[in-house]
Amino acid sequence: MGQRHLLFLFLLVLPLTGWSQGAADGYVREADRHYQQMSYARAVEGYRVAAELGAVNEHVTRRLADCYMRLGRSEEAELWYAQAVKYLNREPRDLYGYAEALKSNGRYQEAEEWMDRYLQMVQTDAGARRSNISGFARKFTQDLDRFSIRQVSTNTPFSDFGAAWLGQGRVIFSSSRHESIGLQRRAAINDQPFLDLYTADVETDGGLSNALPLSALNTKYHEGPASANASGDVIWFTRNNFFKGRAQRSQNGLSRLSLYKARIGGNDRGEVEQFLYNNSEVSIGHPSLSPSGRDLYFVSDMPGGFGGTDLYVCREQAGQWGEPENLGATVNTPYNESFPFIAANGTLYFASNGHAGLGGLDIFAADPGANGVFAAAVNVGAPVNGPKDDFAFIIDASNKKGYFSSNRPGGAGDDDIYAFTMLAPLEQRFLCTGVVIDDEYETPVIEAQVELRDLKGQVLASTLTDVRGEYSFSVEKDREYKLVARLKGRFDGEQHLSTENIEKQQIVARDIHLVPDAGIWLRGALQFKDRIGFVSGATVSVVNLSSFFSESMITGDGGDISFRLQSNEEFEVLIERAGFYSQSVPISTIGMKQGLIDLNEARDLAMEPIEIGQAVPFKYIRWASQGAQLDPQARTELDALVERLTVNPGLVIEVAVHSDARGDAAELLKLTQKRADAIVDHLKAKGIPKDRLVAKGYGNTRPLNHCVPGVQCSEEEYAVNRRNEYKVLSVKTD
Repeated sequence: MGQRHLLFLFLLVLPLTGWSQGAADGYVREADRHYQQMSYARAVEGYRVAAELGAVNEHVTRRLADCYMRLGRSEEAELWYAQAVKYLNREPRDLYGYAEALKSNGRYQEAEEWMDRYLQMVQTDAGARRSNISGFARKFTQDLDRFSIRQVSTNTPFSDFGAAWLGQGRVIFSSSRHESIGLQRRAAINDQPFLDLYTADVETDGGLSNALPLSALNTKYHEGPASANASGDVIWFTRNNFFKGRAQRSQNGLSRLSLYKARIGGNDRGEVEQFLYNNSEVSIGHPSLSPSGRDLYFVSDMPGGFGGTDLYVCREQAGQWGEPENLGATVNTPYNESFPFIAANGTLYFASNGHAGLGGLDIFAADPGANGVFAAAVNVGAPVNGPKDDFAFIIDASNKKGYFSSNRPGGAGDDDIYAFTMLAPLEQRFLCTGVVIDDEYETPVIEAQVELRDLKGQVLASTLTDVRGEYSFSVEKDREYKLVARLKGRFDGEQHLSTENIEKQQIVARDIHLVPDAGIWLRGALQFKDRIGFVSGATVSVVNLSSFFSESMITGDGGDISFRLQSNEEFEVLIERAGFYSQSVPISTIGMKQGLIDLNEARDLAMEPIEIGQAVPFKYIRWASQGAQLDPQARTELDALVERLTVNPGLVIEVAVHSDARGDAAELLKLTQKRADAIVDHLKAKGIPKDRLVAKGYGNTRPLNHCVPGVQCSEEEYAVNRRNEYKVLSVKTD
């Protein structure tokens, strides 16, 4: 690992000359001190010595694994994490770290297994998601011919990374290639030489040549990465917090990163200015000027972000930089985002280890959206991204050629710069994947037929499961689907999914279970009313009305319901979720010995949210002139409300009746009150307690349109104000 995303640097310039002699715990204490100072290379030395002296305990093992991972040495990290996960009191972070190390080493199937174990430890809800690491690996390696890439000749065995455009035909980049004679200055975090800024010429074939140090800006501290304006005469660059010959440190002694501006042309060549928001207690680095030069994007670990390092932007306002704006959840994650670059078309490219990727840092693209909010990030895929760290992506105004950096094997050493040509535009693709499982034997099913259907039953695509029992389909955003798996001797297996927020997940996982075609099974899927999506987190209970035996389940992301029922029995199915109206559905298996019962055919299961104070109109209540009697159709509609109130015993409602503006206002109040009382009397007669019911006649006091007293209106306009409705006043809880 090079020094590409070090946002927590501190200064320790002398190399370690030796460890004090003593017992292993002395080495551990010294290593712990370096670890707390983020001097990971030197911490490793101490922990390794302690381990060789016999201190191979949980603390040392975890620290070695973590240090190696932070240093980008994922092979060594994997070995130590493999030991850490064997401890009886292993922690979730051990499993997570092991999965990340395996992923960084390209062992995606094993990484998925350990990441799924991690998710099982930290997620307790019924809809816990699978990691799908192997699915992402397949997805992001589908279009290897989208890019052509090659190394540039200016790479060295040291760290070379972060190319940025420097006007026409040149780039500026960071490198640790400089080696001092005698005492060397080295970064404490990884014991590598400090970074300097270099320039290079862009060749016609995309190569780089004539690499020269930018002596006017380089100091004894870290410089880079950097960004330049369109003409290339103004540079924004990253440096340890060092200004006018004075280094500033945080309260705990760290030299954080800061941003600086310099002109490299004219009489003020090399004159350096501080960025307005530099702060010795946080790091600010990795600048990227927008093509207009009026927006400055950067990376920071300042408080108030999503976690790790986030991307921010400051916008020029009347010659000053506005407050830093976090780029939001479509870009930032609880992990690390870094190396922003704004292309000529406004697309944001950046590196992240928080979005789904192939391992380490991956490069992502986010298109500009409304109000400065970027769209969901798209992984640019292989061959640009791979298991190791890939970052610092830039592309020219034609959206064809550019550079990125990587520490992948096969380079000149450490981080290297690669040139690329983009041969096809990026596309956001979404997948549904999963495993077909035979419940009788608890094994994956090979060559099972799986169909992707819409909710009307039309087959959109069909496939067979592979040797791991897995299937995969391409799906579209904002759609609802049913997945059906078929196998002889088994009932068809079903799962549902919606893709309203799939840009956050990119891959939706649905395992499909097959059960022997014997007995009676109840199935269904809960959907939201009046919007796309299936209902997770709902409690569904089935009660045998003879024995009163009951069993329950909580719906997952697809809202699916599945129960085995006894034959020749009557059941009540109760569906509950906080904030929604509960439902009760009668089910009978009288005369049945085998088969499937679709709960959605027995009842519309669309779940409706309880909205306090929101009027719900009665559709079929009609009044005779000056009358307050309910006709049979009105009583039938009210009986449906009785059922809702019975199944939801905490609801307190107001029944409201309104008239149009014609007639005496006082008489209209009396009439509408009689009508409201008639509705409430019917509800009470059906068993609803009176303390849950309020009757209110409003007369003509609350019109919905302009038809107030004295205004002539059409019959259709008057009818708008003649309405009967109810609203929930409160929900009592036990």
